[in-house]
Parts: sequence; structure tokens; C-alpha cells
Amino acid sequence: MSAVATSSLDGFSVDAAALVDNPRQVAGAFRRDGLVKVKRILPADVAEAVCKRVHEELASRRAEGDSTYFGDVYGYEDTGQRWDLKLRLSSEVKDALRILLESLQGVLESLRPSWQLTELAAMCTFPADPGQPVHADTSHVYDQQVVTVFVALHDIPAERGPTKMYPRSHLDGELHLGLKEVDESCAVLCTMECGDCVLMDSRLLHCGTANKSDLHRFLFYSSWMPPARRSRGSTNTLLPEYEDRLILVQAHSSSSLRGGSQEEVT
Repeated sequence: MSAVATSSLDGFSVDAAALVDNPRQVAGAFRRDGLVKVKRILPADVAEAVCKRVHEELASRRAEGDSTYFGDVYGYEDTGQRWDLKLRLSSEVKDALRILLESLQGVLESLRPSWQLTELAAMCTFPADPGQPVHADTSHVYDQQVVTVFVALHDIPAERGPTKMYPRSHLDGELHLGLKEVDESCAVLCTMECGDCVLMDSRLLHCGTANKSDLHRFLFYSSWMPPARRSRGSTNTLLPEYEDRLILVQAHSSSSLRGGSQEEVT
């Protein structure tokens, strides 16, 4: 899992079993590189169910025209081909979160003892989306670490607009201050198969690439931060009723989410 120049995520990838067998090792690689890809973490049928839910909710929310259900992402206002859809905790989303957290809990706890949900959404792009400028979701200087988990809801080859990430850029103050430019030779393209995920430090420099296919690209994602005031730089794509309320806790050796009044919601 070394940060060498590569055009794929192969050098940063682990199997889902490693999350349980060696969570501290995976957490250490994540601290160093700012990203880790996990292969086959979500069963295909679960990913497909979430994908169907996203299709339905996106069509409904776009028809309603209510901006409450959308985050503010590069490209959303300009082209209408990129939509950051805030998701409800539907049965499909709950099932996916439960499976993800059961696998990721050891890694997250190796980083910090407790976490709060700060984003729950789907990043949706359509053919002809031009991609994004390189950016970080939170500030290297002012914000604490946020961990974002991106899950492929279908296969995402290079032409379908995968995210490009710049390993170790989350720790490079000169890059964040604009004192030097990113090294494209070190970038990795996050091509994935259905059910794969990528963990990303929110301070890592990254961008969505152009969708050159004739298909949509849907990523289901959740972001986690230490229980505290939310970061200023993040898009914080979360419905208002979930803000500052959902905490990841350990119960009977499995992960669950509890609300602010301690009711269990998974």
C-alpha cells in the first residue's frame, strides 16, 4: 500500500477481510496516504438496491425543485449534470450502512474512539459532466479529520467519470496554501467494481473526472467526524433532521447508529 506513481488504486487496495484481521495496519496506511480502497465490501444485491433507491429519489427531488435535498458541489449550478443528493435513512440505505460499518468499525476505532455522521448522500453524474477542479473537502489548516466512505453502486471504469485522488496531499501544507502545484504523475484514478469502496481523508486533494460514457455514475457515500462542531470547509451533505444526531457506537460487538436521544436507528 505504498504511495507510488500509478494510474490505478492497486497500490492502495485491501480485501474486506483485512479490515477485520488487520484494522490497525489499514488505519496506519490510511493515515499515511489519505486513502484506502476496499474490494468487495458491499454485496452486489445491496449495492444495486441502493442504486435503485438513488434513481428514484433523484428523479423525485429534481422534479420537486427543492434545493434542500442537494449539496453544493462544483458543477451542480453550471451544467446540471452533477447532483449531490442527500439521502434519507431508507431500508436500503440502512442495510448498506450496517454492512459497511460492521467491516469498517475496527479501522475507524483505530483512528479515533468515536465518530459522528456528518454526510449521507449520493454523488450522481451524467454523460457530458465536465468534471471538477482539484479541491479538498475540508481545510488542512482549520479542520479536523473527516473520513468519507465512497461506495460504487455499479462498475466505474475510467470513461464513466471516476474520482481522481492525490495520495498524501492531505498532509502537504504547501499544496493547500497554493505554494506549489499538484503532481499529476502521482494521481490515482478511482476505478471500481460494484460494491468496492474508497476511504478518503476529507483533506485529501481530489476531483471528479469527466463522464465520457453514455451512462450515469452513482457513488453512495457517508462521512464521519469526531463528535464536535462540524467542519467549515465540508459541503456537509446531510439532511437537517440528521445533523449532530447520529453517533457510531459499539453494541454487542457490532456497529450501530444511535440518535441524539439514544434511540437506535439501524
